[in-house]
Amino acid sequence: MIALGIRYLTGNVVASNAARRPEWPPHPGRVFMAMAAAYFETGEDSQERAALEWLEQQKPAPAIAASGAELRSPVETYVPVNDKHGGIIGRSRQARSFATARPYRDSVFLVWHSEAPADVREGLARLCTKVTRIGHSSSLVQMWVAGERDHVTANWHPDESHAQQRMRVAEAGTLAQLKEQGEDSDPKLSRWQGYTTAESVEEQKVIAGPFDSRLIVLAKLEGPVLGLESTLQLTGALRNAAMKVLPDGEVPEWLSGHQADGTPTLKPHVAFFPLPFVGADYADGHVMGLAMAIPRNLPQEELKRTVGALLFHESGEEKQIRLWRARRNGDQDSKELAWSWQLARETRERPPIALGARTWTQPKRVWASVTPIVLHHYPKKNRDGDVERILREAFESAGLPLPTVIRTAPVSVFAGAGHARSMPEFAEGGADMCRYQTHAVVEFEDAVQGPVLAGRGRFRGYGLFRPVRESGSEG
Repeated sequence: MIALGIRYLTGNVVASNAARRPEWPPHPGRVFMAMAAAYFETGEDSQERAALEWLEQQKPAPAIAASGAELRSPVETYVPVNDKHGGIIGRSRQARSFATARPYRDSVFLVWHSEAPADVREGLARLCTKVTRIGHSSSLVQMWVAGERDHVTANWHPDESHAQQRMRVAEAGTLAQLKEQGEDSDPKLSRWQGYTTAESVEEQKVIAGPFDSRLIVLAKLEGPVLGLESTLQLTGALRNAAMKVLPDGEVPEWLSGHQADGTPTLKPHVAFFPLPFVGADYADGHVMGLAMAIPRNLPQEELKRTVGALLFHESGEEKQIRLWRARRNGDQDSKELAWSWQLARETRERPPIALGARTWTQPKRVWASVTPIVLHHYPKKNRDGDVERILREAFESAGLPLPTVIRTAPVSVFAGAGHARSMPEFAEGGADMCRYQTHAVVEFEDAVQGPVLAGRGRFRGYGLFRPVRESGSEG
């Protein structure tokens, strides 16, 4: 393993991404370009070149150890234009905006899980001493080859399937490409890598739920506004789309939720759920996208083979996914569409809150329902606490810890989520199945890692929970 350390000497990071927002963590490609610039500007030493060429060929892309950061909106400033002379007073001024991040810790590490030869390590060490800035000229840094005393633990890892953020990275030939672009051009890198974060939760015990916390999030691009009452239509359409891209007979049990004979599986399988605008001022519950929660410990190759067919073309390019529902004409579907949606995988660095995976997965002790929980059987009349008892059984059945406190209510605590009866009855499973629906706030003894889904409709978007602050107010 080899790791490069970066310390931001002023405590501020001045660098912007393609959307002109603060870039944090620093993209590995930006760090590589800073090292390449130092190499070009100091005589192009052959050992340093060999070290950079070795670095650009390492796969996978480096993991990153970086704290969170306070992201500051760009402030427009008027600065003198460099190519006009006659004194600073005589120069015209041009508007520039500087995107700034202030990290909670001033040091960042890039980590490659490859053992570097001694001459490469020496070349990188010498090159690091020459790097003075990464990003804007005011973004001053110190770089070094990290040692054991640095105690590096990465929390951002390259992962295309569950990417929360996309970052520029170097690849074989990048150094030659930068030399060809020349000093007078704005250097650009063409390769992007998806990253996901596995943030550690300090000073609390965390219980993992049955689903992987790395959600597959799909953002709506086009289509009519649909509310939570359309949950079953939306999740059913996505489930069908995920199965239709696979050849007949190759839909796995963990995706379909059914065994080969058509009976429901007894194994963990994918849950599809809505991502609504709730829990904020003026929230109205409209669905902004959809998510897929994958069973924990599913092999990556299996996930890539199946869900990858839904998300990517054979060339590796991202797909757009079209979902629709035909308008009903009595008992028949007509050719007219009731609605049609176009979706794509969410890859923005700062998506809306509803489309951020962490909104639904961050470890918390207190959770509240966004969509009503469907009980497995009807509570007994005039038996106090029977609803709460059945709910505890629902959490146990879902593979979650038993809540220590359950408070039921007809209305969600999240603004915009609405009344339990505003959602259509969950009628799947037959006419004899329970259709009792309720909202709830639950407290666990330890923090639980989401997503949290419970009840009879949990694989189709009912019984969806979101973390709340422990005071009970919306989070």
